This record gives sequence, structure tokens and C-alpha cells, in this order.
Amino acid sequence: MFGKVLTWADLPWLRSLTKLPLVLKGICHPDDARRAVDAGIDAIYCSNHGGRQANGGIAAIDMLPGVVAASGTTPVLFDSGIRSGTDVVKALALGARAVGIGRPYTYGLALDGAAGAAHVLQSILAEADLLMAVNGYPTIADVKTAGVQRIT
Repeated sequence: MFGKVLTWADLPWLRSLTKLPLVLKGICHPDDARRAVDAGIDAIYCSNHGGRQANGGIAAIDMLPGVVAASGTTPVLFDSGIRSGTDVVKALALGARAVGIGRPYTYGLALDGAAGAAHVLQSILAEADLLMAVNGYPTIADVKTAGVQRIT
């Protein structure tokens, strides 16, 4: 229905087509992260594609720590449900190397073109900066070192 479905068996063929880095998107389980690393993937993109595939599944952010742990030194990027600077900081604290912003910037783009998209991104960065400051983390490196601390 949607064309040729790629499988793990297609990774060697895909790798043979380019010397560019391969980033595998949609990895939300530690077993798949390990398999991707073993296959020579250059980075993993932990994402549920905005939840469009199935409503009610486990949130990608809840799977992120396991994916990061299973990925070793392979970088893990993240998106899915990122709507604010607070969300960005949480994903970084959970081990993401970079965080993608999906829908929010498109909302700004729809409302005011490039200026609207820029405003949304500036607002997300400002909120992340404020959250880090009030929690005593002056840099992203400090956030990553501290990780997530849950109060029980």
C-alpha cells in the first residue's frame, strides 16, 4: 500500500549506495537500537513520528533512556511530542544528543511565515534557557551531566 517496505536486511544495500552518514529514524526500543548499532548505523533517531502511526502507544520520551543506553557511543537524536523549551531540556537530560522540533515551528510558519517560525524557535530557546537557569544548569553539558532527577 505504501510502497516497498525496508527491513533490516536492506541496510547493507542502503549502506552501499552512499558514503554519507546513515541515520535510522523510528527506533524506540533498546533491542532495535542495539541492532542498528551492530548494523553500522551512524546515528539513531528515537521517534514515533509524531504519534501518527498509532495512537495510545508508549510515549517515545519514555523509551529514550533505554535507547540511549543501548546505543553506546552512537549518537541518539530525538523528536516526538516536543512542544516547548522544557520538553527540549528533558530530552537532553535523558540523553538525546539533539532534539528535533516538528509541529511548533510549522504552526508559526502557518501564522506568520518565516518570522512566525523564527518567533516559535526563539520562544522555545528562551524557555529552555530560563528553565536551565532557574534549575542551576548554565550549559547543556550541565543538563546532560545531571540527567533527570525524580523526586519521590
